[in-house]
Amino acid sequence: MKKLTKREKLLIYTLGCFLIGFFGIYFVILPSFSSFQVVNDQVSEAQFTKESMEMAIDAIPSTMQTRDDATASLVTLKAPFQPKLTNEGLDMLLTQLSLDYSLSPKVLAIESNELARVATFTAYTSDEQPSASVGTEDTTLDTTASTDATTDTTTESADAAISGEGPETWAGVVNMELTGTQTNFYRLLDAVAARPDMIVSTFAIAPEAAATTAGTTSTTNTTAQLNGGNISINVTFTVYMVEK
Repeated sequence: MKKLTKREKLLIYTLGCFLIGFFGIYFVILPSFSSFQVVNDQVSEAQFTKESMEMAIDAIPSTMQTRDDATASLVTLKAPFQPKLTNEGLDMLLTQLSLDYSLSPKVLAIESNELARVATFTAYTSDEQPSASVGTEDTTLDTTASTDATTDTTTESADAAISGEGPETWAGVVNMELTGTQTNFYRLLDAVAARPDMIVSTFAIAPEAAATTAGTTSTTNTTAQLNGGNISINVTFTVYMVEK
């Protein structure tokens, strides 16, 4: 057997060292480094979780205070509004409101009592073109030029435009026929305008018919007394209610 030369021995030694280093790196160092990275990521995640929990624990008092403030604010906002009323409750509310202003309810009809969208409005500007979406407020004023004829005049206000559907809440729409003086009715309108829980959607006023008797024949005449005696009023209320 031929002896290996010094150079061949050096090459075999170098190759052996290379193989030992290669397999050492591939099977020992690289797996160890991967394990270290996994453990390091787990430590970082645990540290982040720990810090997040500490911040959440520290924020509990302020969070509870914010919740209490929001609850108190919600109660304050709901306070002016009526709780959800039945049809009988709407009847009693509006009947008593009318009596408080010396107006006598004759007819009361509940049109609806259900969840409804409350339209929101934006201020009207001269640059905007009125369209079918313009909100109007119809006010009918009945005036008479003689004892047998009356003229209805309807005025429309386009000072606000519907900007879209608003939040949903309970709303009761009630049609009423009232009798009383025009002054008391205007006092009622001012009172309703000052309340956030209801509006007067539409109304129409006309002199109340008065019965007169001449001899044995009874006749009924309409007298022009809008600014004096009793008038007949057809009014529609919308009452907004909330869950309490």
